[in-house]
Amino acid sequence: MPEQEYGLQRVLGLPQTIAVAAGMTIGAGIFVLTGIAAGYTGPAVPLAYVVSVIPVLFLMMCLAMLGSALPTTGGNYKYASRLFSPRWAFIGVWGYMGGTLVGAFPLWALSGAQYLQALWDLPAVPVAIVILTILFIINLIGISMAAALQAFFVLLLFAALLVFGFSGLPQIEAANFIPLFPAGAYGFLLAASILTFTHLGANAVVELGGEIKNPGKTIPRTFLISIPLVTLLYILVSVTAVGISPQAGIGGQTLANVAKSFMSPAGFYFFILCGGVLAIITTLNAGFMWGTKSLLVMAADGIFPKALAKVNRRFSTPHLFLTFIYVVSTASVLIFGEKYLAAFAALGSIGGIIIFIPILGAAWSLPRRAPKAYAAAYFKLKGILLPLAVVIAAVLAFLVMAMLLIDLMAMPDGSFFSYLFVFWLVVGLLYYEIRCRALARRGVLLERLTNIKEEDF
Repeated sequence: MPEQEYGLQRVLGLPQTIAVAAGMTIGAGIFVLTGIAAGYTGPAVPLAYVVSVIPVLFLMMCLAMLGSALPTTGGNYKYASRLFSPRWAFIGVWGYMGGTLVGAFPLWALSGAQYLQALWDLPAVPVAIVILTILFIINLIGISMAAALQAFFVLLLFAALLVFGFSGLPQIEAANFIPLFPAGAYGFLLAASILTFTHLGANAVVELGGEIKNPGKTIPRTFLISIPLVTLLYILVSVTAVGISPQAGIGGQTLANVAKSFMSPAGFYFFILCGGVLAIITTLNAGFMWGTKSLLVMAADGIFPKALAKVNRRFSTPHLFLTFIYVVSTASVLIFGEKYLAAFAALGSIGGIIIFIPILGAAWSLPRRAPKAYAAAYFKLKGILLPLAVVIAAVLAFLVMAMLLIDLMAMPDGSFFSYLFVFWLVVGLLYYEIRCRALARRGVLLERLTNIKEEDF
């Protein structure tokens, strides 16, 4: 494993990677989607949070194994392209970029603006663009500064959510949990599918393998700590939210509405600024931190022009790809505005899951394609656990994507976003095929990537 990859420095320890994973995971989801999920399943939201983490656990186990065996920069693309299929690896990352830049990034930025609106009369779209711009500039300056801010902000974020959860527990009314499943099994499963989005994001850590100290141990430890910690926090917050508010009161609302009903003015301000706003900031910050890494590897492979992989000499940051992420996400905010938060969430969830499909193929192939790395891995799935985890994760991932697509199609103007996502995938696949033919004429065959030796990974 090289000490440096693509001009990047190993500066991230376990506290920083936990902060990245937790900050990327806790975002607009818990603050916005709790109310949306309550609209589907009423007071069963805490149980929906528990069910929603199940497919993510299987996905992350596979990813933790890969990150432990072969830590590298841009792992979400690199694992799939070297161990499974370059074509499917590209489709996974391309689908993720479409769902994230058009859906998730606008959702996070606009949600942050909406939480600020709970305190001040501010226009949502301009504020969302300011949030994106500030974080874009911070990440241009360097990952060390971005990581330091991430760790500090995540501590404040956890404090705000704990204050909300524990201060509201004494005011919970048991009657608000009856009936527990007002919309039946389908409403509950749809809510759980939507809430899957709130657990995605920890996979950001494998993108940063080239910047993590002792990554073979740090990556699986990060998953082991961050995922249970975040899930317990979600359960606490959702129990308080639905236990305080009557069923008709929380459906479709943000946590700001619930907080205002029982928190003191000082506590409410703290919750909005250090909870709602910082949740969005930490998620976007982590998104900028890791969103470029697979793109860097793809450019090094020749899928994108190598000039785009240029790293800034002063700050050691991939400024061109950072600019691409900023421009596309800002354009989505300007074009669509704040009307489509639920559609953005569904689109972001679909993109967040689709990237895992080729990674599961890589996990399946790891013992055969990289036996030395697999044997030496700090964390690995042995025996029947590996195929079991891969199959369960794949089935659950496809099921969640299918439910999200059905839900997206049922939304007003949801068909447009569904067709837009399909169009994005088709354009990406056409580009890939055209690019491969151009590379083949120069004697470069991307299929050779799957023949790379594990020591050259």
